[in-house]
Amino acid sequence: FRDFTRIASSNPVMWRDICLANREALSAMLARFGVEMTDLAESIRRADGDHLLEIFARAKAARDRSIEQSG
Repeated sequence: FRDFTRIASSNPVMWRDICLANREALSAMLARFGVEMTDLAESIRRADGDHLLEIFARAKAARDRSIEQSG
């Protein structure tokens, strides 16, 4: 939880400025995130275990690739 909330303890003015300076990219990414979260919520609501497994497998693969590339 501490790692997830670390940004909240930072300077709000700095984060406002970062968001405004990157508004186009952030807006597009947040829209995509919203679609993905809606898909996740619907899968949970429908108890679609197969689709949930697919979502989590993709997330794991993406993280694993990210760690490999940065290491």
